[in-house]
Amino acid sequence: MKKQSLIVVISLLLQSFASCNKDSDELPELNFPAEIEVTEGTKVPTEVVVNVTLTSKSKKDVSLRWSTLEGTAVAGEDFIPMLDQELVITAGQTSAELKIQIVSDTIYEASEYFFVVVNKVQNARLGISQSKITILNDDAFIPNLQIPDRMFFPEGTATALEASIPLRLSGPAMQPITLRYSTFQGTAKEQEDYIPVQNQQIVFNPGETEKFAVIQLVNDNIFEMDDQFIVRFTEISNAVTTNNETKIVILNDDTYTPEITADGAITPTSYPLMQLSWSDEFDGPAINTNNWGYNTGAGGWGNNEWQTYTTSSENSFIEDGKLNIVATKLYNAYFSARMLTQGKKEFKYGRIDIRAKLPYGQGIWPALWMLGANFGQVGWPRCGEIDIMEYLGHEQSKVHGTVHYWDNGHRYRGGSLTLPNNQSFHDRFHVFSIVWQENAIRWYVNYQQYYEIKDTDVRYDAFRLPHFFIFNVAVGGNWPGYPNASTVFPQRMIVDYIRVFQVEE
Repeated sequence: MKKQSLIVVISLLLQSFASCNKDSDELPELNFPAEIEVTEGTKVPTEVVVNVTLTSKSKKDVSLRWSTLEGTAVAGEDFIPMLDQELVITAGQTSAELKIQIVSDTIYEASEYFFVVVNKVQNARLGISQSKITILNDDAFIPNLQIPDRMFFPEGTATALEASIPLRLSGPAMQPITLRYSTFQGTAKEQEDYIPVQNQQIVFNPGETEKFAVIQLVNDNIFEMDDQFIVRFTEISNAVTTNNETKIVILNDDTYTPEITADGAITPTSYPLMQLSWSDEFDGPAINTNNWGYNTGAGGWGNNEWQTYTTSSENSFIEDGKLNIVATKLYNAYFSARMLTQGKKEFKYGRIDIRAKLPYGQGIWPALWMLGANFGQVGWPRCGEIDIMEYLGHEQSKVHGTVHYWDNGHRYRGGSLTLPNNQSFHDRFHVFSIVWQENAIRWYVNYQQYYEIKDTDVRYDAFRLPHFFIFNVAVGGNWPGYPNASTVFPQRMIVDYIRVFQVEE
């Protein structure tokens, strides 16, 4: 009896287990499309509909929880994100829909995608766990019009030249693109420096990506400063741009031949299209204290120099209409002068001519240079330094032109000129010049250009502010070295004049 009861129990259990397996096998499979495409939309928001289906009817409600997941499409920018949402397919039904709103725009861009991910399913078997939703861009391609900020063009002398500004699209135009351009004078004057243009039209036909705005320049042979004017672009259709004007810099390419006397080159007291803003001809009986002050003392001046600067008439004086700065030696001590126009004469931009004869000898270091007028506030080299002329007394044929500035530390750039045939800067007067402008500085000796820096070469901020002049003769230092038995004293730098010319307002 007990044996029969056990058999019955086992039979019932087996039947129950078989029944459970049958119920499990009969769970419907839940599916949805692996990939769906939807149009983005422009003015009207759209939505993507994901159809969720069961392979068969269920006696129970089937539920799932789902979320959106970013791909290349960004939540909030390209679609409205959905997190841990519930969808229920009621008993006896075989399908339901879940919806995600798409963010419409008018920006031409690549098609992007995101995912719908199923987190949990009840009363059904899950066929796949995610669906990839691709948002198809339906906006027209609007190219970016690239307009250069600034361009440089030579002026021309015997032959007329032109300024040709390249205008480029970021991709082929799908429809005609039109724009107009006009010129606006700056330091460059209409008719004198360029032929003005008003509302000239340019058309990009479909498929074209480059056009040129052309302005005729007026050539001459006048030695002058660089000039500039503006070309402005308006009425731009079917394209976008972040810049609508170009500054045109007309580079002076004319030369000037100085008069050469037995004592060296001399310069004029005027230039075309420039005015003499200030000069010191050193014609008076004494140094003009309205123009010049002094730095005095020893201490090496940052270069381990040996001289002591003084205000003594032995170290600086006027003689025969010329300034003399003299380095002297008394026993084992050296004396000189360092004169400056700080707080008296300060300038921004212009042509600067200095006619001078230089000393010579090992350890002799004369300089004609400038410091930023904000030196007292920001210090060196943040104030900027323009060395119009530096010279090492043991290299009598060579001079240097340099700028010093701050760019995450002290930086400098410079060039040099060497006289031919062993000529010496000690034997005759020479004219040391710079042409200092908003975008560049050029260095000359007797009108021969030997170096140039542009605002694209260095951090130029300091050189767009006023500077003052310094004239000095140093003795010894890290760069020139120190006097030896061959060095003769006294040594003098003789300055005939300094002249500052600027563009007429």
